[in-house]
Order: sequence, then C-alpha cells, then structure tokens
Amino acid sequence: MLTELSPGRWRARLLVRDASGKRRDLVRVSPVKLDSRGRNIPDRNGSRAVDAALAAATAIRVDAGGELSEATTVRQLWDLYRLHLVEQGRASATTDRYDVVAEMFNTAFGGRRLLEVTTSAVEAFLKDLGNAKGPGSMRTGRNVLSGMFRYAVRKDALSVNPVRESQLAQNIEAKGRTGGSRDITVDELRFILAAVRTSEVACPRKLSRAERNRKTPVKSYTPPTVAEFCDSADLADWVTLLAGTGLRRSQALGLLWSDIDLEARTLRTSGKVVRVKGEGLVRVVNDNDPKNRKGAIALPDFAVEMLKRRRKDLAARKLASPPTGTDVLDLVFPSAVWTLRDPQNVGHEWQRVRDALDIPDDVTAHSFRGAVATILDDAGLSARVTADVLGHVDPAMTQRRYMARGRVHHAAADALNNAVSNPC
Repeated sequence: MLTELSPGRWRARLLVRDASGKRRDLVRVSPVKLDSRGRNIPDRNGSRAVDAALAAATAIRVDAGGELSEATTVRQLWDLYRLHLVEQGRASATTDRYDVVAEMFNTAFGGRRLLEVTTSAVEAFLKDLGNAKGPGSMRTGRNVLSGMFRYAVRKDALSVNPVRESQLAQNIEAKGRTGGSRDITVDELRFILAAVRTSEVACPRKLSRAERNRKTPVKSYTPPTVAEFCDSADLADWVTLLAGTGLRRSQALGLLWSDIDLEARTLRTSGKVVRVKGEGLVRVVNDNDPKNRKGAIALPDFAVEMLKRRRKDLAARKLASPPTGTDVLDLVFPSAVWTLRDPQNVGHEWQRVRDALDIPDDVTAHSFRGAVATILDDAGLSARVTADVLGHVDPAMTQRRYMARGRVHHAAADALNNAVSNPC
C-alpha cells in the first residue's frame, strides 16, 4: 500500500513473512535525498519509499535462512554457484572454462537482479556470444547459465529457471575448427601406428605466430623424421596405448605401473594428470570423476607387447639416469626427468606429427576413443561393453557420441540378399 503523507513524501507498507512464517507489517517512508546544493529532492511518485520497503523485505527473506533471493544479482549468483562447483569437486579445467564465459555474461547483465533476467535476455546474450566466439562457446554459456539458475531455484530464490526455455540461435558461423574430433577408420589407425615408428617423412617444428609473421627468415635446420621425433618425444608408445584402450590423454599420462597387470593383460585406471592454477601439474585421483572412472580394461596383444618392452626400457633408463627425490611416481609415461608430463604439451607434439603426415587437424588424441568404439561396434559387441571399456556411465551416450555413423554396411546388404535370394 502506498500513501502520500505530504507533497513529495510517501509511505510504503508491505506484509512480509519472516522465518517463523509470521506475517510482519513493514513500513518505510521516502528517504531523504538532496541535490548538489543540499536542497531536498521530493519523491514525486513514491518510488523511493517502495524501493526502501522492498530492500527491507529482501533483507528479511535473506535473514530467514536463504543465501539467495530475487534481489540477488547475476554476478553474486555466479560467485555462489562457483563455490558450489568447487565444493562438488568439479575439475579446475572446467571451472577455468566457466570463468571465461562468466566474465562475458557478467559484463552483459551481471548487475541485473535475478527477477529481472528473462528468457529473451538470455537468448540475446547467447546469440551475441555465438557470433563472437562460435557455437561451442554459445552452448557452454547456456550450460553455465542453466546450472546457475537451476541452483537458484533449488535455493528458493526463484520459482522458474529462465534459461530452461531458451533456444540457441541457428546458423552461427563457426570460429576456427569446430565439431570436435572426427572418427579414425581402421585403415587410418593402422597407418598411424606404423608411421609413428617407421615413417621417414620430415617432421618440422610448428612455427609460432611471431615466427610466421617475422620478416627475416627463420634459421634453417634439418628436421627429424616422424619416427625420429616420436622416439625423442616418447610419443609412439603413448599413441599405441590410446589405440589399444581408448583412454583420454590425461588418463594415459597418469598411469602407474601398479595400475597394469601384464600377466592378467589388464589395465586399471586410477589417476589423471591436470594442471592446477598455483600448483602446476598434479596427478588427481577422484572416485567420482566422470572423466576418469575407475575400472579394469582388457588389453589387446599389441598393447601388452608394447608395455612389456617399455617396462624393460624404462628400467634400463633408470639405471643410467636414476630419478632424484623420494616422492617420484612410478609413471608409465614419465618426462625426461621422471616427472609428470603435460597433456597439453603432448597434444602439441601430436599436432606436429599429424601435420607432417598430412592428417586432418580434426584427428586429435580423442579420435582414438572414437576409433576404439567403432571397432568394437563393428565386432558386434554391445554398447554396454564399449561403455565399460571407455568408462562411460550411460551406454546410450557411447552410441550417440562415439560410435561412427553414416558408414557403408556390407553386412546389411548381405543380410537382405540372403533373405530375398534364399527363401525358406
């Protein structure tokens, strides 16, 4: 209720429920506001009195036990939601990626109160984000905002998630390479496994942007062959293991020899290597990590033979150059000084090999996971078996995202031919 007490002075009255559920009569009068000369500015329509009453009502709702309310800003919501993600054990790489998106939507509408965020406003932001950064960033932005507002609904600050009904803009122009890693055919996989050990093709280093833009010529050198580079960078065995297991690159680099049973011909995933701000490379063991689920994998013969040979080579290397310190991990893929290897750096080394072999740039380390899934599918194994090998919880996701589609299936044609040509 709004009542004018005198010209330019109003009283606003609200009924608010406190923590006990009791209704409280809340009254606020237009607060004094002065101009630059110290003269009183009248509250012509009572808006100052209403704002004061709403602010007091919001304080009561927050004091009632909720950390969020409709008056919380988007920026404040993000801060609370980020703390929630950290408490849930989300990977630092995930929160770092979310931070980049959060900086953008905080700039766009971070000062808005939650009750002021509409579905149309979210769609407008996502469209601008897609045009600026590409469809991948647009999808990430929607995921982050949806999670934030779902968190606000759970905390009773809102009754509806405005992001839930938003739709992503279509025909957004891609920025750089998109679409993720592509599938590797069996023939391509065989070629790669042979090339990393025997290829005589030159493997020049990748020039930096500054070197590419430099007017003076770069000092010439004789590049190694692909086989020589893979040997010096310890890349061939890593590629072989990816082809034999479908592990993620961070999982393969985090393997310990205690994770491998060569007699039983099995491998058990335990930890993965990640880079943490302020700490550097860390081997993380998390029982609830969706991208590093613990489980045993049966090893193919070519992977077992590689690991047996590798264990002997590493033992000889340790005798010649023993690691220093007492806390050195017994890694399957250690660095030259027996420390953790950076998955990002190993990925860059693979890019150098890929370019030398003229392999498309969408064949990444993750492509080997898709190759494993497709080979197992072709062998007639169920999606559940393939999901167990790749460490997926949901076999449907394995079918949807990892098993190659759109291929020519001669077995289907043979089945049709047999049915038509050989009637019972």
